[in-house]
Amino acid sequence: MQIAIYCPDRHFLYDGATPDRTGVGGGLTVRIRIAAALAARGHRVSVICNCARQAVLGRVLYRPLDTVDRIQADVLVMHSSGGAIDLSPLLSIPIEAQARIFLLSGLDVAKKVHELNPDAIYVCSNFIRTEMLRSGTFTRNLFVTHYGVNRWNWRGLLSPPRDPHRLIYSSHPSKGFDAAREIARRLHAHAHRFRLHYFGGSKLWGAAVPEEVPPSEPCLVYGGLINQQALAAQYKRSAFLLQLQTRREPFGIIVVEAMAAGCLVLASPVGAFPELIQHGENGFLVDGDPSHSETLDRAAELIRDVCQKPALLRQIRRRALATPFNWDTLAQVWESHLHWLMDPKGSQNLQADWARCLECGAVTLSLADGYHCTGCGYFARHARAK
Repeated sequence: MQIAIYCPDRHFLYDGATPDRTGVGGGLTVRIRIAAALAARGHRVSVICNCARQAVLGRVLYRPLDTVDRIQADVLVMHSSGGAIDLSPLLSIPIEAQARIFLLSGLDVAKKVHELNPDAIYVCSNFIRTEMLRSGTFTRNLFVTHYGVNRWNWRGLLSPPRDPHRLIYSSHPSKGFDAAREIARRLHAHAHRFRLHYFGGSKLWGAAVPEEVPPSEPCLVYGGLINQQALAAQYKRSAFLLQLQTRREPFGIIVVEAMAAGCLVLASPVGAFPELIQHGENGFLVDGDPSHSETLDRAAELIRDVCQKPALLRQIRRRALATPFNWDTLAQVWESHLHWLMDPKGSQNLQADWARCLECGAVTLSLADGYHCTGCGYFARHARAK
């Protein structure tokens, strides 16, 4: 297939090499990684975005926004995840595409998307799917497709040795840095070996934003923006990722990246986090307002408690390692669904009549990651016969 991915966002200058040079957010990551994975499967993929010049990177053709006055492809993927979150520039570009996909990365829906008549709405979690149905923003053609991790996220898990007292926070500060720091302070007071390593920061969502360096203190080490492979190495050295927050996370790519590296996650049960984390099985969910002392005390006590149970930690870590999908698997999912979308009769072998959706009773599609409802869009990793 010929696949064009279009993103009009101009708040960040990037191309296919950017995640390997510096830190970037989840929306930008998904465009780059899924494009490379689809190209690796033999598809002709182009990304039309805010890049400096036309270039082929990872078998993907990157084209600057201002050089494109027409789009011709089998599939057009439309995505906006930052800045104005506005797809209106597409309305002035002639489009020839057999299928139009709107890729939705959060609760903020891009302006003018309905006028572009998407054939399917790709959302990153059942949480986002439910919110779209509840609000009436999209009521049909929803398809849940998780974010993935690279295969190298799993490599080198035994070297260097993991520090059981090493905590990590790797996001924009608005997502829960204050809570992570408070937990680290409590643990450091209990045992000085506990330290929080902070990566990401205020520049994660835009290079023009001033960097906000937190004040130095014994329990905190600030690392700023680093590339994704370097961040994976930090996860492999760390015992716990702290992600207590009130923001309803659309997916949480940092969660699956940490899991793949064997770093256990403590998160609030908000947004899509409960889809990824089963408390005590592959990570931990901490109830309560992360700004309240009792919530922070319980989180710190949980870490102190499980640190005394190495056998339990090993068991939870094994399950965490098996949770994420790699981008290759998700490219297979996209490929299969796109074939079904464009030719349902020719792709009937994908339909699992015996595994109907427990949400609405419709037939599901059996794809590489699990089962996708053809009616309401609900996704389940395992079949549940009605």
